[in-house]
Amino acid sequence: MRGRGGEILINPTYAKLWASQAVSAVGDSVFRTTLILWVADTVAAGRPWAPAAAGGLLVAAGAAAALAGPAAGVFVDRWDRTAVMTGTEVIRALVAGAITALCFLPLRELPEWAWLAAVYVAVFVLSGAGQFFAPAMLAVIGDIVPDDVGRARAAGLAEAAASAAGIIGPMAAAPLLFTAGVQWALAVNTASYLVSFLAVRSLRIHATVAPRASAVAGRVRTEFVAGLRVFVRHRFLMALVTVTVLCQAGTSAVTALNVWFVTDYLHQSSRMFGVAEAIMGVGFVVGAIIAGRIVRRVGTRTLVWTGLLAAAGLTAGYAMQRDFQFSLVLLCLYAGVIGMMTTAVAPLLMGAAPREYMGRVLSVYIPLNQIAFAGSVMAWGWLASADIRDIRLLLIAASGLILIAGIRAFTVLPAPSSSAPSAVPSR
Repeated sequence: MRGRGGEILINPTYAKLWASQAVSAVGDSVFRTTLILWVADTVAAGRPWAPAAAGGLLVAAGAAAALAGPAAGVFVDRWDRTAVMTGTEVIRALVAGAITALCFLPLRELPEWAWLAAVYVAVFVLSGAGQFFAPAMLAVIGDIVPDDVGRARAAGLAEAAASAAGIIGPMAAAPLLFTAGVQWALAVNTASYLVSFLAVRSLRIHATVAPRASAVAGRVRTEFVAGLRVFVRHRFLMALVTVTVLCQAGTSAVTALNVWFVTDYLHQSSRMFGVAEAIMGVGFVVGAIIAGRIVRRVGTRTLVWTGLLAAAGLTAGYAMQRDFQFSLVLLCLYAGVIGMMTTAVAPLLMGAAPREYMGRVLSVYIPLNQIAFAGSVMAWGWLASADIRDIRLLLIAASGLILIAGIRAFTVLPAPSSSAPSAVPSR
């Protein structure tokens, strides 16, 4: 029986998967915004190394991606994918609950380095577990939404959910942090993993395991190398990852430096940082929703390269702003462009990867982008803390990297007349 909600969200099974992802994304958004504000305003308040300390949160996430990502893809291809997701949510709920309990201690009870170490470890473990959840979820989408049109719609809905979380999370995090305390803001994340676990557990999917096992199923390293070969020999995937890694290097500057840009250059309170993040979330939602229509009119390649050029211009324009209200408009437009590109690329990625290698291909693609993002965040935070303290100049430099990504997309992505990405790696 297909209810009304199932029709809106493609089918009842995808509706449950979408609900799981949406709830988990809200918790992650609250968690991320809370920790950035808490480290910047409390743990490292007034310290010259505060930008680097806040950036360390994303560096910890990137390190987890580098270590856990390769193995995650192998296990996603071999294990029941819904079991992978439920196990992941249990682990994340336990870790989030532990850091929440620790934060009930008064700040003075532990030195600065101990608090930072604790939150870095929590972020590391949560991100590492997420390396299993993300490819498993995308692989399950491929099972329950088999046609390209449905996958594009599913990608848009998933991106809209993540973007909506970017609105709700910051709006909830700042009031919770400054009124109830950091521990209650973090408790929201713990609860979100438990709700997500229940949603995934209710799924009934039969085709959640790859159709054929590798010839060397007992060796994780060998299986990962087999997936890596598929990725490296696939011209489209290699072209796509060079573009997205360059994009991550540039867009990470906004993530790493925006809290200081809002407070120091736009002269707003820390609470207004939450408003800025929420406005970006609005942009992401709108971009994800309209991406499908734009792709049908201009094609994915055109959307990606023109979107990157637009994002570069918007980043540079934002860096030059002195008016907070107009800067919010630029942030919303910037996020909308990024949301469109992310949504457009996702179905291409799912369609290009051979199904039996889906988990391993994603375990290369996703960590590469996360590592590029985290490494860039560390670099921007280090420059802001030590050598170059002009945040405006750093954001303009970041816009240059996004511009290079746009030029790269124009030159390497297949033209509209080319055939669709093949699921068979090129020789």
